[in-house]
Amino acid sequence: MRKDYSLTPTTRDGKPRRPIEIVMTPMIDVIFLLLVFFLATSSFQLVELLMPSGVSETEDNAGNTEAPPPEVTDDALDQIVVKLQQDGDQVFAVLNEVKLANWQELHVRFRAIGSVGSDLPVIIDPAAEVQADYFVQAYDWARESGLSRVYLAIRK
Repeated sequence: MRKDYSLTPTTRDGKPRRPIEIVMTPMIDVIFLLLVFFLATSSFQLVELLMPSGVSETEDNAGNTEAPPPEVTDDALDQIVVKLQQDGDQVFAVLNEVKLANWQELHVRFRAIGSVGSDLPVIIDPAAEVQADYFVQAYDWARESGLSRVYLAIRK
């Protein structure tokens, strides 16, 4: 009684087993469908990583009162910088270095700016202590006024 130890696979009853056949065509079809899906749903817009302005740079506030005010440049007239600051419980806005009388005046100014031109970039620069709902409201007011390029300045 000799046992057969050959390498050909057999079934339990000793008959030779058919070789396994792997069909690649359906898998390739699925891969191409996924590729088409991801290409169709992708957005090819550039992600904005850096804002081309100096509002997000940290300033040296060493109390240097004798320094001359910054010179007005051409690009200062091409953008609107809104700094949100807090004094006690009061939150106020400084629009291009001009302190506004109250919080609601920012909404009025945004509507006036939006009626003149909506392509001006608006940069909202909140101080660290300002609550999030204030700069979200400022952002909403700017977008509601027709301004399409509204950005939020952040610090590292």
